[in-house]
Amino acid sequence: MERSIENIWKEGFQAEEKLSAPVISNLYKRKSKLVIQQIKNRSKKDNLSLIPVALIMFGVLAFIGKALLGLYVVVLISALFFLNKKTLKNLEAIDIKTNTYEYLITYRNQIKNITTKTTWLLGIGLPIAIIPAYWIFFDGTKVMTNFKELALGIEILIVVGMTLVLLLLGVLSYRLSTRMMYARLLERLESTIEDMEELMKNSFGK
Repeated sequence: MERSIENIWKEGFQAEEKLSAPVISNLYKRKSKLVIQQIKNRSKKDNLSLIPVALIMFGVLAFIGKALLGLYVVVLISALFFLNKKTLKNLEAIDIKTNTYEYLITYRNQIKNITTKTTWLLGIGLPIAIIPAYWIFFDGTKVMTNFKELALGIEILIVVGMTLVLLLLGVLSYRLSTRMMYARLLERLESTIEDMEELMKNSFGK
């Protein structure tokens, strides 16, 4: 396939117009749309899966008498759902138009930007969200009573320690889950970009 694409490219490519050969442009446009559509579908399914997770978490916590904590968790997961939905909408706004190469570059950069922002969000937001959840869960129990009896310095040390652990867990779990779910698709996206760059390089070098 790559060999045939390169042959067609060399026959129809015009040096002054990158990726303007109709056949090559159409081939890469179709290939690009397929890869991007697969990423979009996977992302939507991933985000929609948050809804049953929120309902299950609420049901379990309400069953054990922690309905308030259940509502808190539902609010957090709902916020994440709508944040993801907004992010996906922004990705949808990227139009392939006529330049497939620039479209793929823009899409890749957007994904990298989203990954970086989400990493920071989880690194900072997860401890802020989870520590109050622990407080709600253990409020009125012997665990909380014993905690309040500790010296202030020890209490601060425990909270800081929990914050760091949650920060690391949040970032690592996000990176791992992203790699497991999207690594192959992102590699295909990167491969398509590299193929197009190589063909442009070879064409201009002739």
